[in-house]
Amino acid sequence: MKKTTIYQGLRALTAALAIGAVTTSCDFLNKGPLDQISPDTYYSTAEQLSSFTINYYSTVFPGLGGYNGGKATWDNGTDNQAATGGNLGMFTLDRWKVPSTGGIGFEAIRDVNMFITENEARHKEGKISGRPEDINQAIGEAYAIRGMLYYGKLVAFGDFPIADKVLNVDEDLASESKRMPRNEVARHILKDLDKAIELLPETTPRNQRLSKRSVLALKSRVALFEGTFELYHRGSGRVPGDATWPGKDKEWNKGKTFDQTGEVDFFLSQAMDAAKKVGDAVSLQTENTHIMNPTDPKAYSGWNPYYDMYASPDLSVYPEILFWEEFGESANKLHFTSHYLARGFNSGWTRGLVESFLMDNGLPIYAPASGYKGDKTISMVKTDRDERLQLFMYDEKSKVNDIKKGGMKDFGAPEIIVIEENRDVTGYRQRKFCSYDPAKGIGTAPSDDCGLIHVRVEEAYLNYIEASYLKNHTIDATARKYWDALRKRAGITAPIETTIAATDMSYEADLNRSSYDWGAFSAGQPIDATLYSIRRERRCELAGEGFRMEDLKRWRAMDQVKNYHIEGINLWDEIYKSKKYVDEKTGESQIEGKYSDGGEDSKVSSREVSKYLRPYQIRTKYDLYGGYTFYEGHYLSPFSIAEMQLCSPDNKAENSYLYQNIYWPTGTGHVTK
Repeated sequence: MKKTTIYQGLRALTAALAIGAVTTSCDFLNKGPLDQISPDTYYSTAEQLSSFTINYYSTVFPGLGGYNGGKATWDNGTDNQAATGGNLGMFTLDRWKVPSTGGIGFEAIRDVNMFITENEARHKEGKISGRPEDINQAIGEAYAIRGMLYYGKLVAFGDFPIADKVLNVDEDLASESKRMPRNEVARHILKDLDKAIELLPETTPRNQRLSKRSVLALKSRVALFEGTFELYHRGSGRVPGDATWPGKDKEWNKGKTFDQTGEVDFFLSQAMDAAKKVGDAVSLQTENTHIMNPTDPKAYSGWNPYYDMYASPDLSVYPEILFWEEFGESANKLHFTSHYLARGFNSGWTRGLVESFLMDNGLPIYAPASGYKGDKTISMVKTDRDERLQLFMYDEKSKVNDIKKGGMKDFGAPEIIVIEENRDVTGYRQRKFCSYDPAKGIGTAPSDDCGLIHVRVEEAYLNYIEASYLKNHTIDATARKYWDALRKRAGITAPIETTIAATDMSYEADLNRSSYDWGAFSAGQPIDATLYSIRRERRCELAGEGFRMEDLKRWRAMDQVKNYHIEGINLWDEIYKSKKYVDEKTGESQIEGKYSDGGEDSKVSSREVSKYLRPYQIRTKYDLYGGYTFYEGHYLSPFSIAEMQLCSPDNKAENSYLYQNIYWPTGTGHVTK
């Protein structure tokens, strides 16, 4: 093999542009000139070390920016949440294709590798000044960042090259492009996170830097992802050891054996251990006062600390929040989240998500004697429900900031016929992350200084509950403690067993039922009622926070998704009569007649289609008019033709060390299954 070809392969790994779907780059804790120090520059102080790692936080933890609802949009494109355009790439056959060019985004990993290699050695030699704990903080952060960078690759691609040293073009570097089995990649990530946990302090000032506790929570996330992915995808060709796994015939994997059951057990055990260490250290101390709306227009905070936990400038006062990002004047950055959540943000929770929340008596809405009031209005939908639904979703009677006139007003009917930017796509508008402080939603420039949660302990609770049940097939004492705490704060009074006993999987996993929960399935088959109850708890606790697609992928919960219609509010029983949808000048309805006949003038889906608002069936020409259909190849992302060629001994994509994922072609085109 020619050295030029080797070098080309190296460049595809180390200097290519990052794929947007894998990492997100936004401004985060900018530190001025120190940010410009490159990783190949010798550092001499702890402050310089910290400037590098803090600047790299944004490669792992997405920030907020732009004219949008920020974090409140991160569940879009799932069965939880919908934007106007829909998720065409994931749920149609021919929109997502193998790219001709592009790289796998290895540059950040390369930089962190260099940072760790150079500065661990210099620290041991005593060449870096500053407090040892500050130096350890920076190096520990670097290990955590590298681990989470690799985690992004694991989620996107599965098998992936592992390079934890500084690459040298004078060596045979082609080996560095060889995709390693995903279980080895996951173990490498856990090793990095363990090193970070060893070096980092238990907590950090105001929890604005990574700590032992926050990394333990992240470790539980990684381990649970891999353990469940390997469990549910076994036999699909996406797990090492499968008969159709594309890495099985590669020379570097010869002689390897894969104990698939043992690997699942290992990762579940790791998830349990990490989650318990942080879960036992941090309890849910933030009070839910059970007040669902501000009672005083001038007292926009303090009415419910649980609500404020998601919409306050200073998140350091909430013990549950392990790691967060600050905004405001001191941080020199603001965002638009509260502004858009108050006026509409081109998104909406789905009927499927809304109906998954329990009644406050612990019963599903369909259970006999549940007390469910029906869905003719949004207020009825929310009555006597899980208080996470009551708090974090608007209804007609909810208070909302009046952007135009100031003060507060009743939410009223949802904004379903306004411009796309401000549309309540499903009619169900999220309220989580929205501050009632009027100063945070004014003008055309960003004005919201509410903090951004990156890691909170509730996720660790949920990770433990799920991992322990899958490993031991029972709800142990620790899982019960965590689960009870989550339910109690949500205002659910019944024991867990009441909920499980009332959960009817013939209903939850009925493919003929509109808006069924995708999480009721794995590999196309219904799961048991206990496991489903665990998944439902996770869905409700983390709603609107951007976890849903990752969960659906690891659960292999989309195999059965065929012609699935996203639905929202019950529009055509009562809500359509609202004065908001009547033209003030003509007195005519703006949603009936030609506005709901499927033609060019349509603004809502017709009552003949469904009484529920279907945002992708408003016009017959919509690409998603026939619903969401999932294709198995979409569980993993493809590599580009160019990078496969560059990382090939003969420049042929089909022979690449960076072999293509199953069901994706090595040339142009879309998945075959």
